[in-house]
Amino acid sequence: TPDFSLILWKERFNKEFFLERKEEFARQGIPDVYSQEYLNVPLDESVAFFKRNDLLEIKEDDRKKKLTYYITGDLAISEKETADYSVFMVAGVDENRIVHVVNIVRGRMDGKEIVDTILSMHRVYQPLAIGIEEMQVSKAIGPFLREEMMAQNTFPMLIPMKHMGKDKQSRARSIQARVRAKTVKFAKGEDWYPDFEDELLKFPRAKHDDQVDAFAYLGLLLNSLV
Repeated sequence: TPDFSLILWKERFNKEFFLERKEEFARQGIPDVYSQEYLNVPLDESVAFFKRNDLLEIKEDDRKKKLTYYITGDLAISEKETADYSVFMVAGVDENRIVHVVNIVRGRMDGKEIVDTILSMHRVYQPLAIGIEEMQVSKAIGPFLREEMMAQNTFPMLIPMKHMGKDKQSRARSIQARVRAKTVKFAKGEDWYPDFEDELLKFPRAKHDDQVDAFAYLGLLLNSLV
């Protein structure tokens, strides 16, 4: 572990051994290699895109604050993405412009399930806006969503998000800046949080990054509206 509290094969390796290796890789300018080789973590936290110390927890007093909600989604829509997940992220902004990430819904969904999720989350949170990438809406759910909005008499404000050819890290810069400025808090006690944090800390080298994609779109949506 990073703090050396758990060491396998203590009879062969001690804390000093790992400290020497960590310092050696740091001198060579490749701290990631220590994390990869000895911690089984693909990215050293000291140079991670998102840092653990920046991830603040929503406290009890925070739960009393009035929030304006926003939702963003990252949809798995093409055949080559069948192993990926669709993700919806719910965040509220308080009067001090602090962002509170309160819920994440993640799962493998077909078009109908995606539409049902959008409408049900709209009824629960009454968000000011729901941001989803423009092409994902038009290709995956557009006509069916309009039909269901009419049928259920539910009309969320959908904002088509454009990635403008930017890579994932570039799209995530906005929310990264908010996190580093300590203006984003998370409901760490919820079931979804451990997987989300793990994906954040390993980005951009994790196997899945769908939750980070939704988080990135949250930053872009808030920049345009808040």
